[in-house]
Amino acid sequence: MHTDKQTQIYFFVAIFLAVLGLNLAMLLPFVGAMVIALTLATVFNPVYKRISKLLSGKKGLASSITVFLVLLVIIIPVFFLGTLVIKESSIIYFMLKEGGGEAYINNLNQIVNSKLQVISPDTSFNIRSIFEKIIDFFVKNMAGVFSGVSGAFFSLFFSLMTLYYLFKDGDKFKKVIISLSPLDDKYDSEIFNKLSQTVSSVVKGSLLIALLQGILSGFGFLFFGIPNPAIWGAIAIISALIPVVGTALVLIPGIVYLFGIGSFGAAVGLLIWGAIIVGGIDNLLRQKLFEQGIKIHPLLILISVLGGLEFFGAVGFLLGPLLLSLMFSLLDIYRKEFKSDVEQVS
Repeated sequence: MHTDKQTQIYFFVAIFLAVLGLNLAMLLPFVGAMVIALTLATVFNPVYKRISKLLSGKKGLASSITVFLVLLVIIIPVFFLGTLVIKESSIIYFMLKEGGGEAYINNLNQIVNSKLQVISPDTSFNIRSIFEKIIDFFVKNMAGVFSGVSGAFFSLFFSLMTLYYLFKDGDKFKKVIISLSPLDDKYDSEIFNKLSQTVSSVVKGSLLIALLQGILSGFGFLFFGIPNPAIWGAIAIISALIPVVGTALVLIPGIVYLFGIGSFGAAVGLLIWGAIIVGGIDNLLRQKLFEQGIKIHPLLILISVLGGLEFFGAVGFLLGPLLLSLMFSLLDIYRKEFKSDVEQVS
């Protein structure tokens, strides 16, 4: 009898793992859309709750209104900017691969190196090599997201549908996960709470500010005549995550370029724009957007973004920090709840 019971258990586990593997494989193409939906649901949950309260608890209507706001404020602008980046990247990519743009690149190379050698005579850059690496990066990691109109719109539709149900039935989903988890319910709730706090902190306090600084940098490049402003704005988003350096990594070469071609007024304008507008957005919003929770060092956030982009593609911009947030949430719970128990056992 005992052997029969064991056989039943092994058979059940085998069937369960097989079915679980098939379901995960089936959901794999939608991981990116689900990650975006989960992130937006976490960030905009306070907005949804406020709208639901104003509508006397009508969850369906409140979810629809919140999804529309997310679409209007976040998704449409980001999708538009992403399309511009891919368009500019593709043009420059084919130009570089076919040996075009020599005059522009040589001129830029001469301007940048002449200014750098005033500071350090032994310093020089190969602008073409840097351009090729940057463009290869964007074409590799972002083109897949925006390639194919039907695929892009389907992913967008799936994200919005998932977001709607996360707002409307998120509490129910949470209860089901807690009931299925082998951990004590208080630990499950603690994980959810910590994860929500850290995701909000990272997304609002770092990624959102970096996104705003990158967009503002791109507008500055557009206003003051820097070629390919969408690409440089996208690079500024990544550089904004680098501690100490920030968007200066992109703005300073732009200012040097404008001085080099004789556009002194535009160079001064970009300098003021970068110092007051782009730099000021960090001081203005960072403390307001950070929530109480596990604070993660900016260097780790940068590593998680770059590692996520390399490992998961474009969606890694969100998925990398999310995984980092989850790890720190679990470590915090271990430190508070389990560490003493483990030490007693050992």
